[in-house]
Amino acid sequence: MNVLLIDVDSTIPNLALMKLSAYHKSIGDNVGFGVPDPDIVYASVVFQQNKHKVDGLSFYYPEADIHIGGSGHDLTSKLPDEIEYLKPDYSLYSNCDYSIGYASRGCIRNNTTCPFCIVPIKEGKFKRAQHPEEWYNPSYDKIVFLDNNILVDKEWFFEIVNWCIEKNLAIWFTQGLDIRKMDEDIARTLLKMKIYRGIFFAWDHIEDEAIIKEKIQLLKDNGFSNNKLKELVQFYVYVDNDSEYDSGVYRCRELKKMSCNAFVMYNIKNKPTSRIQKLRRWANKKQLFWSIDIDEYTRKKLKRANLSSVVHCCTLVD
Repeated sequence: MNVLLIDVDSTIPNLALMKLSAYHKSIGDNVGFGVPDPDIVYASVVFQQNKHKVDGLSFYYPEADIHIGGSGHDLTSKLPDEIEYLKPDYSLYSNCDYSIGYASRGCIRNNTTCPFCIVPIKEGKFKRAQHPEEWYNPSYDKIVFLDNNILVDKEWFFEIVNWCIEKNLAIWFTQGLDIRKMDEDIARTLLKMKIYRGIFFAWDHIEDEAIIKEKIQLLKDNGFSNNKLKELVQFYVYVDNDSEYDSGVYRCRELKKMSCNAFVMYNIKNKPTSRIQKLRRWANKKQLFWSIDIDEYTRKKLKRANLSSVVHCCTLVD
């Protein structure tokens, strides 16, 4: 059978499609991106705003059995267990140079504490998933975890991280680690880790200021110098809408004072205002973040805009 895979909008290799590819190859099917005359089509949509991009699949492939999944299309869709626990087909993405998977699923938080998060709906309560040895590719020296709150299970965290350290793998927890769960043992382990991309945390709520600062100090007390924090540690700073602009600015500034990077996340269901866009450009471009304050950046942007208007008017007059 011919099996067509469609990655609509993934920003990293799509794990579900990699597992589907592994399964269909194991039963002798011709599977991949760009497969002609498909008997089966699998499409994955990660972001809800791209959901419309799969509306016409039945028109383009009227004879095919079509399956659409992904967080942007259906939060309840899941792979069958016989596919979910397969080792991914890493050959599907030629530019992939790291192992990728879940050591755990779900989270202890809920939509009351984190109303913006889809994890409680999509994955449910926290549970162990797979040891990385089950999906690790020995050809790669980097490993990416998609876990949403691995620090909930401290014993499991130590087991998988120590396994990675023994194999000299550079580690990236893409979804961030819950810094509120960090203690001295975890801080020391983070210091021992070989890091890929960075150590990511989150500061979503202004109410968490005291514990965020306490935990950053804990990192410092356990070997993280200011330079190491600046080099490795980044916080996702969630700003739901324009009413949280001042809170977002404050959190970014406070993180900067503590030698930590900020990365502003915005609710894509809301249209970002111009000042939110400026905040994101300033915080998310590290050269700007560390060289000037948001107010100075905003003044320079305004000055350039005014100068451009004057030049344009002069041109019209001439």
